[in-house]
Amino acid sequence: MRRLITILFLLLCVSVNAQEIKSFGVAYYDVDRLYDTIPSRFYDDSAYTPEGSFAWDESRYRRKVEQVAAVVDSMELPVVALYGVENEQVVRDIVSACGEDYAYIHRTSNSYDGLDFALLYFADVFFPGRVTEYRGALCVEGEACGEPLTIIATHRSTSLGVLIEERNLLEDNNIIILGDVGKLKFKKYGLRDASFHIEKAARGNRILRGMWHLRDRVLTNITSLSHCDVYIKRWLLDETGVPRPTFDGAKYCAGGSSCLPIFIYFDK
Repeated sequence: MRRLITILFLLLCVSVNAQEIKSFGVAYYDVDRLYDTIPSRFYDDSAYTPEGSFAWDESRYRRKVEQVAAVVDSMELPVVALYGVENEQVVRDIVSACGEDYAYIHRTSNSYDGLDFALLYFADVFFPGRVTEYRGALCVEGEACGEPLTIIATHRSTSLGVLIEERNLLEDNNIIILGDVGKLKFKKYGLRDASFHIEKAARGNRILRGMWHLRDRVLTNITSLSHCDVYIKRWLLDETGVPRPTFDGAKYCAGGSSCLPIFIYFDK
């Protein structure tokens, strides 16, 4: 039954590569704990070392970096937000492995597990200005297509509303929030859930208790929305039709992530 659901999901999802829409696009990808192989002095990542329980050596690390880069390249989008990278060197390795010429923004989040956000972007398309790391979110205020644009990548942040209000982000501005938005009362801020139709169709970007679940969402106040969906390719799935993880418990599965990316287009 799950295989049938996945086949229907693949047919319903729109491939980014197949799009003829000449729009500005942004994606969000939780890369699911992309640690380097070096032990940290500030948090416990001992499992992700060559001697650790996951036997996280250079070969496994490089494989995952290349898988993430392959996903980024295949989406062909000018901006891709990443969550789950350990540090700036990991981001550099991903960018170096990409075939496209991405610039990047990285900020250390000081989270308990050492996982950070990064924003990859084409420097001739998106022009970043102020960058704020804020309690489980990365906020980049910039410009695209001649218009102001703020991109916020988040993972279970409980302070998105505070960030929006403190930075006065709603005044004459376009906003895209991507990721796990928690319990944010987004309608209060004039935002809408551009990804709602995905959940309504019983689709999602990860498997939870045997069913598709839309953990990561896209909120925006942009009215010229072209398309928002989950990015799915057969090579991102295992033989049972679910996203191939790096680990399933302690078992090494050699996949890129247990989550699929989400993306949004809007008209220029």
